[in-house]
Amino acid sequence: MFYVIVDQENVNTLDIEDFDITEENGEVLNDAVFRRNLEVSERFNVKFGSYHSTNITADVDKVVKAGTNDYDAFMPRLMNAATIATNGYAHELTGLKYLSLDKPWWDVNTTHDLSIGNMLYIIAGDIFYKHYDGTPMMLFNKRIITDFNLENPYELVYNNEWTIDKFNEMAKAATHDLNGDGKMDKDNDLYGLSTQADYLTSMLNGCGVKFVEKDENDFPYSAINTEKAVTVIDKILEHYANYSWCIHRDAAAASLSQFWVFPNGHSLFFWSLARFINLGLRDMEDEFGILPIPKYESKQSRYYHTLNNWHAYTYVLPITTPADEIDRTAYISDALAYYGRKYILPAYYDICLTRKYVRDNESSAMLDIIFTSTVYDLGTVFNFGTFVYHLEQLIQKNSIQLASTYAKLEKRINKDIDKIIETFIELKK
Repeated sequence: MFYVIVDQENVNTLDIEDFDITEENGEVLNDAVFRRNLEVSERFNVKFGSYHSTNITADVDKVVKAGTNDYDAFMPRLMNAATIATNGYAHELTGLKYLSLDKPWWDVNTTHDLSIGNMLYIIAGDIFYKHYDGTPMMLFNKRIITDFNLENPYELVYNNEWTIDKFNEMAKAATHDLNGDGKMDKDNDLYGLSTQADYLTSMLNGCGVKFVEKDENDFPYSAINTEKAVTVIDKILEHYANYSWCIHRDAAAASLSQFWVFPNGHSLFFWSLARFINLGLRDMEDEFGILPIPKYESKQSRYYHTLNNWHAYTYVLPITTPADEIDRTAYISDALAYYGRKYILPAYYDICLTRKYVRDNESSAMLDIIFTSTVYDLGTVFNFGTFVYHLEQLIQKNSIQLASTYAKLEKRINKDIDKIIETFIELKK
């Protein structure tokens, strides 16, 4: 038996049901997961099962403290994986000879970005399609592009001109008080952008700015209080200037649906996650396309797409796995990811996104860019000093003074970072 704990969050319908699938039913993803599971099951003579936890950190805590070996793996969301690793409940992964972390079926950016002191406890990849569900992207309304004679966004990407300045320019140009009543509202007017709180980290990282970087010893340090960070945040604040051309879900009302503006044709751009396409845009009347998160400037060497702390899933092996079983666990995990890439990724990517839900060929090329340019920011993952939370709260109020906010939290940020470093050093002993 290969048994896992899955992180289940009911408010946003977040769950992994891969190991609950027992038969084919004609649905593309269901049947792909079934074929993957069947192939691995027959190859290793193993059956799969899962326990769905609505409080995975507490359940993992109980399991580890009990010293039992009831679970072969944990599947937490990124935010909860950080807690599990910090508590010392995860197995260090870099030394496992049967875990091919350099292969394409694992996200190589997890091995680089999520390690601390060259110790790695959290990975992600093609072992489940939920990894891709938590990837950010920018959607755009094609009709509005045509109506306002705006530049072709795809051409901007191809010509390396898709930058935050160009994004701001186009969003401002599309914003209009359509009914002429002198005020903007979501039902009658047109906004340049609709978004939510998660957008801040995504756009900062997209511009090549991280809350936390790592030194030559692979240890984290605070990196946000820089001239470039101030400049990028100023550009982001342009979106929010009195909410004249941006509508922000969390600032307006937390209970409002994720999809009340873009699907109804009332915003040019929509900051989205991959899962939102399936979740709320399948019946949208206007044609839409997919874009990467914009760069800071054209000379930026690559795009950056931050795996969402709340929505993205990860893979963790329990510290309680006995030494004589860890090779088996690693081997089966690697096989699940390998066959996930063979069966599940094509179903998710090629069929669902690029054919069934997304309505043009160009978006397929955009997804190639997005899914191969993932990034993880330790400052967000571990929420050092609650700094990210404070910035998100401030930007909803249309006001951020980065220097003063950082100054208030600097000691707490550095204390949290030092504590993580000490924890990981202790775990290595």
